[in-house]
Amino acid sequence: MEGDAENRKDQILERLNKRNKDRQNYLDVKSELRSKETVQNEGVDYFYQTFSQKTIDIEQRLKDVQCGDGQPTDLARNFADITVEIQDLQRYLTASTMFLPDFKIKSCQNILNTLTAVSDETRQRLLPKKKFGFSGKKTAAKPKVAPNKDIVDAKLSKVSEKLGSNFTWTIANRTNEHIVLDSAKVNGQDITISNLTHCLVELQGHPGSVQVSRASKCTLLCGPIARSFFAENLEDCTLSIACQQLRLHSSRSIRIYMHVTCRAIIEDCKSIEIGEYNYDYSELEADYLASGLNKAQNNYTDVADFNWLSPDVPSPNWSLLKDYPDPNWNALRRDFIANNHNSELKQDVKDISII
Repeated sequence: MEGDAENRKDQILERLNKRNKDRQNYLDVKSELRSKETVQNEGVDYFYQTFSQKTIDIEQRLKDVQCGDGQPTDLARNFADITVEIQDLQRYLTASTMFLPDFKIKSCQNILNTLTAVSDETRQRLLPKKKFGFSGKKTAAKPKVAPNKDIVDAKLSKVSEKLGSNFTWTIANRTNEHIVLDSAKVNGQDITISNLTHCLVELQGHPGSVQVSRASKCTLLCGPIARSFFAENLEDCTLSIACQQLRLHSSRSIRIYMHVTCRAIIEDCKSIEIGEYNYDYSELEADYLASGLNKAQNNYTDVADFNWLSPDVPSPNWSLLKDYPDPNWNALRRDFIANNHNSELKQDVKDISII
């Protein structure tokens, strides 16, 4: 009897253990699927913001061309550049279709079709083809038909409507500024940054994600990012970033002090120097906890270069910072503010002397 009771007890324990394992496996799979879904959504958001910005740039070029009085050779060159930009945007859309929903692909393709049509129509009006004939008679020159600006503007406005005019960058079009966003504006938010020159940007808090497009001679200091950091078209910049995922595209001469729990990825980049994350401020520990980042796991030495496929030879496009002192961010901040203040004083004196 005691043996039977013991066997039943063992069987019950075994079933409980199996049920617990099955439950844990289910939770692990569910967590992994949720993580993949989050990454995919961020990829879609990043694509659409990039696509929108490039579309706006092409729109502006088309408006500049139709409003200007350039020579035929200049116009031809401008239209050639616009055609290349539209083709590049088409390739970007094609390469991104694997993770985009069908409705978004269709919407973006319609935008590209409209841009192409507007470009062709404007080109035909501003650069009409010469007619060839054998007649020796001289005919009066026909007046040049001015482009119908209203029609072009109407078509371009439809493009803007399709893009959604409600998108705004968190920080955009700034030069020589010290920009600080505190935790009230940063925590859990998706921060987007565009078109900065010689700026010091501090994001004090724990953002949900950070995306940067086009920056030159800038320093970005950021608290722990809960998910991802994406950046493109950076030049001569310094970054201090902690995140789950880091991707850097089309950038050069970049120094990154990073904490990344996944493998960092670079593409079309050169002269990238990498060190360990060392930004520090009073709420850093609390922000680490709130972001959910594993502070003990840092893969900053493991970088995948999509332009370097040789597994046996290190990529020449990035290197680890060695024998280089850690930056003093307080001193950098102080010097930046002082230099900007001196520049403003010099500008004031210059303005006074002109008056």
